[in-house]
Parts: sequence; structure tokens; C-alpha cells
Amino acid sequence: MKNDLRTILRRLLVGAIAAAALAACRPGGDDSLAQLEGCRIPGVDREVRCGTVSMPEDPDQPQGKTIEIRFAVVPAVARNKQPDPVFVLAGGPGQAATRTGRQMLAVLSEVNARRDIVLIDQRGTGGSHPLECKVEETSISATFEQSQQIERLAACLKELRGDLRQFATWIAVRDFDAVRARLGAEQVNLWGGSYGTRAALEYMRQYPQRVRSAVLDGVAPPDMVLPVSFALDADTALSALVDVCARDERCHQRHPAMAKRIEDLLARADLGIDVRVPHPLTGLPEPIRIDRRVLSSLLRVPLYSPQLSAVLPYALAQATDGDFTPLVALSAAVAGGINENFAAGMHFAVVCAEDMPRVDAGQRAQVAATRFGNAFLDVYERACKGVPSRPVPPGFYEIPASRTPVLVLSGGLDPATPPRHGARVAEQLGNARHVVAPYLGHIVSTSGCAPTQLARFIRDAGFDKVDAACLTRLPAATFFEPIDPARAASSATTKEPAR
Repeated sequence: MKNDLRTILRRLLVGAIAAAALAACRPGGDDSLAQLEGCRIPGVDREVRCGTVSMPEDPDQPQGKTIEIRFAVVPAVARNKQPDPVFVLAGGPGQAATRTGRQMLAVLSEVNARRDIVLIDQRGTGGSHPLECKVEETSISATFEQSQQIERLAACLKELRGDLRQFATWIAVRDFDAVRARLGAEQVNLWGGSYGTRAALEYMRQYPQRVRSAVLDGVAPPDMVLPVSFALDADTALSALVDVCARDERCHQRHPAMAKRIEDLLARADLGIDVRVPHPLTGLPEPIRIDRRVLSSLLRVPLYSPQLSAVLPYALAQATDGDFTPLVALSAAVAGGINENFAAGMHFAVVCAEDMPRVDAGQRAQVAATRFGNAFLDVYERACKGVPSRPVPPGFYEIPASRTPVLVLSGGLDPATPPRHGARVAEQLGNARHVVAPYLGHIVSTSGCAPTQLARFIRDAGFDKVDAACLTRLPAATFFEPIDPARAASSATTKEPAR
């Protein structure tokens, strides 16, 4: 009996050791995380795991100079986790994914219960050989006037370390796959937002067998030609906002001629408008000259967020009366957040290589016909003169049919990546579902029921449990109007005394 008991115990012990070995060796097993260092990233209140992979700067010179690609893994909460992590591909181009932890964990908290979340700093951003321009914009004019922007950018690009020809998207996705291999995952799920959707599409094109599911939020396809779309799509979004205001009883009553107000301001800006507005941080009044380029930026930036665009009719009315403070404040609020996580060198390395060579005469004519004109295109044409690039493979601009299920999200009021891009990409992919939230702006995943729908989609790698209707029902933002002090005082005096 003792011998039998020893035999049973020995077999149990051997089985336990074998099971532990298999668990450690399985794709995505915890052994790969154990090899990474404990670290902290902004916006995440628990320790995560960080690592790097060493990659050739030039893919044609594998034995040449290398750069380090940094990534952070937010481990799954459950011990019995799934082997396929979620890779987060940030936007811009120029954002570092490790600096989006707060936002992305809010979106993917349900997913993180069973799956690791992997934040990869694309080459040229964050901790991956950053091509950043550290410039302190000490005045309002420095923030918005194009001539000052170009002057600072040109000086920065000359000082950047590294070969700017090697930071295009088709090269960067090879780094992503090296991270996948480092983590021992056979497959990954992708979440890409804005420009991150372009990176996701290229990863799917080069490594289709490695992608289990993909979420594309705010689609920026490779053939989009960003500077051209900036004008075309922002003009469409501005028209959509005018229409929404016209259908809203209170907004229409207070701003019945919003479209004409925009045209009148643009006409005045063509002649130049010299104003003084308080600096958002110091509160001290500063001079700024509003020309069409500056006004174009002031009109476009608030459109990214429905909450900010809901203030735009009021801000336009104030500007018509000579007070540009609300309009400047709206754009300054967005610009400040973007500049905190934006590698300008990487941004222009990508756009100058992938987009600007495709601008043709027909597109220039289309852009010139918009309310924004050539304001955005001029910036990129001037900047790209100082940015070297290499030819992009022709296949980069193709979107092949996909076996991978892809959930495509678009905001109906998005000025940067409107639904027309998502619809076309979904059709080309085939195995895709396109959901439009009509009253949302840029990036849908952060709103309402979206995180739950993403969790269902990634869990099943399918569309059956996705409730698209809940996204279409998300309401429009309430248009802003200031409180009338006299009415507020009258209301306060007529309240019944407390008993």
C-alpha cells in the first residue's frame, strides 16, 4: 500500500511539473512577462511590464545600425488568461502608445480581464528612438501662426538623430511583429485608432496569419492622402455641424445664419484681422493676426470633439463681434493635449513619404474649392522639402480581402477620418462590419457602450454579440450657450426659501 501511495504521489508530482512546463512554454505564457522589467507608465495606477526589441534602423541593412523599440504590457487580471494579447497602435502619426495608457485601459478594461494589453511605441515615438521637437510655444502667435511653425520645424528636423527615411509605416510594422515574437504569442488582436488604423491595415497585409481580430476606429487608409483629406473632410464636418445646429431648435434660434457667419469671417481673415486675446495659461492679453490659415486651424481643431464643437456656434458669434477669445481657447485646449504626446519628426517622416508624393493637380483643385483652401497643404509642402524619404512599396496602398474579422468604427461628425473612409475599407476587407455613431467625432471607442461592444467582439472574434444599435443611439452633444447673469439673478431671487 505504501509503495502504491508513493507511486501515485510520484505520478502526481511528475504530472504537475509537466503541466507547469507546458503552461510556461505556451504562447503568451507568463514566462515571457517574467523576463520583462516591472515599470510604471503614465495614467496606469498599477505596475506593468516593460521591454524592448532591437531592430535594424534600415531593413535593407540587417547588420547595420539598430534602434530599440519599447513596449509595455498591462498583464491580464485573471490567472487563466487567453494567449492572444491586444496590441494598441496609436494615432498621429506621432503618438506614443505607452502615453495613452489611461485612455486605452478605460476602453479595454473588460478585455484586460482575460487578455494582456500591449502598448507599443512605434519607431520615432515615446521610448522608441523618438523624433521629437521639444519646443516651448510661449505665445499664442507661436502656437497658431504658420510661418513660426515652419521655422521651428525646419530647425528641429535638421537636429534630429537618425535616418528619417526609415520611419515609414511599412517598416514600423516589422517592429510590431518582433514584439509579438518576443512575447511568444502565435496571434494578436489589434486596436488601431486614427493613423493607428493605417498601421493595423499594413500589419494585416504583411502578417495576415498573425491577426485574430482587429478594431479600426476612425479609419485612415494608406491611400487617404492626409493633407488633402484634412481640408476635404474638415469642410464636410463643418457643414454637418451647421446642419445639426439648424435642426436643433435652440441652436437655430440663436444662430440662424451660422454658414454665412463662417463665410464672412473667412472673407475678413483674407484681409487679416489683428486682435488681442488672453493667453490660456497666463491670462495676459497677447496680439495675434488672424489670417485664413490661422482661422482654418481655429475652425477645424474643435471639430474633433462633439463637446468642443458644440461650443463652436457661440464662439463664432463672439468672433463676429470681435471677440476671438472663445475660438482661440477651444483650439488651444486641444493643441495642448496633442503636443504633450506628439513626435513631429516621426509625423513628417511618415506623411512626407506616404502621402505627399500622391498629391496631384486634381486634388489641389478640390482642396482649393473648400472653405479651408490650401492652408493645410501648404504647411506640408514647405515642411517636406527638408524631410528625406525612400520609395514606398506599391503593395502598401492596397487593402486585400481579409479572413480576419474586422470591426470598423466611425464618428458621423469626425473631421479627420469620417465614415466615407471606413465604409470603403470595410467593403474592401470583406469580413468586416462598419458601425457609424452619427453624432460622435474622432474616435468612437471611448464613448457610451463602445467598450462593452469591443470586449464582446474581441472575446468571440466575431460580430454576433455586437450591439451596433447602441452606438447609433448615442446622442448629440448639447449646444453651449452662456448663462444670462440677469436671468440667473432673477431665478435666484424667486426661489422659495428653505423650510
